[in-house]
Amino acid sequence: MVTITIDLVSDPICSWCFIAHRTLLKAVQLYKKTVPNGSMDSFNLTYHPYYLLDPSKPSTNKQEFQDKIMSRQRQKLTYNRIKQIGRFHGINFNFFEGEIGGTRETHRLIHLAQSRKNLDIRNAVVEGIFKAYHENAMNVSDWEVLKGIAVQNGIGCEEVDEWGDRDTDLGGDELDREVERIRSSIFNDDLGIRVQRGVPVVIVQGKYRIDGAPDVSELLDIFWKIKDGGIVEGGETGFMCEIGSTQC
Repeated sequence: MVTITIDLVSDPICSWCFIAHRTLLKAVQLYKKTVPNGSMDSFNLTYHPYYLLDPSKPSTNKQEFQDKIMSRQRQKLTYNRIKQIGRFHGINFNFFEGEIGGTRETHRLIHLAQSRKNLDIRNAVVEGIFKAYHENAMNVSDWEVLKGIAVQNGIGCEEVDEWGDRDTDLGGDELDREVERIRSSIFNDDLGIRVQRGVPVVIVQGKYRIDGAPDVSELLDIFWKIKDGGIVEGGETGFMCEIGSTQC
């Protein structure tokens, strides 16, 4: 049996991060179905936080936010393309309804979900956050929204309330330190996790790095080589939400 580790640096308001998340889950599913004895192998997907926006700033209307940074014509060109790619992955992106804001609270919930040994709960919470923001126009900076996602996916209501108490800010300091380490390249140097251009960043088995959303075929090739004990070389660059840009 082989254990394959996957590290994903992402921010839930990043559309390419949602695509990367879906791609990773699909690649794992296909691997287990198609690779001989693949169902016996295990995958450990760990989510690492990144803030594309200042977490201290309040939420604002998405459309008004976009209007401040680019023309309506440019918005149409930019997001129509991402919508097409999203539909391929079963995602119905909604770029202009709802609110956009900092994601520190969102990452705190993911931190709580990752304390679970049950990987299905962990992945379901992350999936729920992505869907809430990108498809259902919900404000994932709002703890009440996050609480609903957590409870719906198997985390107890009392625990969510305790974790959501801003006075205690459980996991907050640890989260901020991790984001800073990722930004400054101090974090886990053996994995090479440093966000240089933007997110997502995917690292498989602590050796193979992909900057941007990966392809399913690319991931399957990496998984095969790891199972066979082969050498995985190089790294690829895909689509991402770049630092300092909100066009994602």
